[in-house]
Amino acid sequence: MRVWSIARFNVAAGQRVIGGIYHIQNVNAYDSRLKQWIVRFHCVATRYLENYLGWHRLLDHFGQHATPVACFIAAVGKERRFQQLSTT
Repeated sequence: MRVWSIARFNVAAGQRVIGGIYHIQNVNAYDSRLKQWIVRFHCVATRYLENYLGWHRLLDHFGQHATPVACFIAAVGKERRFQQLSTT
């Protein structure tokens, strides 16, 4: 199970990189791609937001090489990198 941590940038102090791996440009780029992709749905219910985010991560990962077979294998494969784990 993957444990996520939150990295905070202090932009006012000129901090743009944390630990050499977290760049604020990457965060801004992902945010921009997500907003451009999700605008086509005109609204997303909070209840289904996890599903949309998983779908976007899958398409973002495969890019132009997203085929139905590749998406299916990724969704049910061993890695389960695109599934959101939620508790009920």
